[in-house]
This record gives sequence, C-alpha cells and structure tokens, in this order.
Amino acid sequence: MSAATTLLVRLVHLVGMALVFGGAAFAWATLSAAGPGRADAGGSTASLGEPAALAVTYEWVFWATMGAMVVTGVGNLGALGPPGPSGRWGSILTAKLLAVTAFVLGSFVRTLVVFRLRRGDSTGSGRSVLAKGYGATAAALLVLVALAEVLAHG
Repeated sequence: MSAATTLLVRLVHLVGMALVFGGAAFAWATLSAAGPGRADAGGSTASLGEPAALAVTYEWVFWATMGAMVVTGVGNLGALGPPGPSGRWGSILTAKLLAVTAFVLGSFVRTLVVFRLRRGDSTGSGRSVLAKGYGATAAALLVLVALAEVLAHG
C-alpha cells in the first residue's frame, strides 16, 4: 500500500471509531438523562421524542460504520505485514480480535433488542434498557480503543 492509501485507511478507521463511540455516548446520555417526568439540566420535562427512533438511527449508522471499520482494520493489518500470534504484539492482537468479535456479537444482541422494543412500548423500562445498552457499548469501545493504543504504540 502507498503511504497516502495507508493514511486514508487509518483516517477512515479513526473517524469510524469516533462516530461509533460518540453516537453510543450520545444515545446513552440522551436516554438516561431525559425520561418521562424527569427534568433535564435546564429544568424542562419536555419529551425528547421517541427513544426507539434515536436507537434505530444509531443502529443503522453503527452497522454501516462497523462494516467500514472491519475493512479498514484488515487494511491496517495488511499495512503492518503478517503479524502471527506469537510474541507480545501477537498476543495483544489476538486479545483485541477476540474482544472485537465479542463486541460485534453483543452489538447484534443490542440491535435485536432495539428492534423488539420498536415494535412494543419503548418508554419506561425500554428507555432504561436502551440507556444501559448504549452505556455498555461506549464502555466496551473504550476497552477496544485502549487495546488499539497498546497495539499501535506498544
């Protein structure tokens, strides 16, 4: 890969992670801060809209971005050469790939919950479930970012 292509692949990967993490953090904050009968920071108790609409929008953005991140993640590995599972770096890479796999499987479950809540009542306990799901997503992404940092800089 040329230097410009490598830089573009890394940029897309970085922007994708920022979008996925920022979206999860925003969804968590929005769904946990405002609810029926709860005041926001300005004292307003106005509804922020249907929580399922926010969740469905995030899920579409999430899966499109995750597709790009998987492709660019493979591109990043290709730019570094064949890693192999031996050594410290290989062990950390294996741990990260296992963590990413678990994260994607957990995200699939979260998406199924979102679409199930969309068909039913998504207020009250549904809002709480969504908030916890997006909080867990943001926390898991922080762990993945930490593993990426260790891989990139030792």
